[in-house]
Amino acid sequence: MLESQQKVTEPEVYERLLNRLALALDAAKTADRLRNERAVELELRGLSCAELELIRAYLAQSQRELQVSVLGSLQHQEMPRSAKIIWLKDQAPVRGSVKVRSQQFK
Repeated sequence: MLESQQKVTEPEVYERLLNRLALALDAAKTADRLRNERAVELELRGLSCAELELIRAYLAQSQRELQVSVLGSLQHQEMPRSAKIIWLKDQAPVRGSVKVRSQQFK
């Protein structure tokens, strides 16, 4: 397949890559339906340099977002809590308050 010598704009590269991925996924789905072959990987041959760069940029961005979300969740877990939790079932009843309650209801 021959590539044109013209400079391809970013949306055209993106659209062409999406179309190629859609065709590859459709072929994998067809192979699964007809021959019961489940593809573990998709192989795309003959990608242009622009398409490869787009894939690399996407993977790099996804990697950065994943790292930021993991670091954010770790920081959130390590933050000290501002409130102390007291479970009522673990607290011993105070004798004075029991007497007052019994006197109020008599």
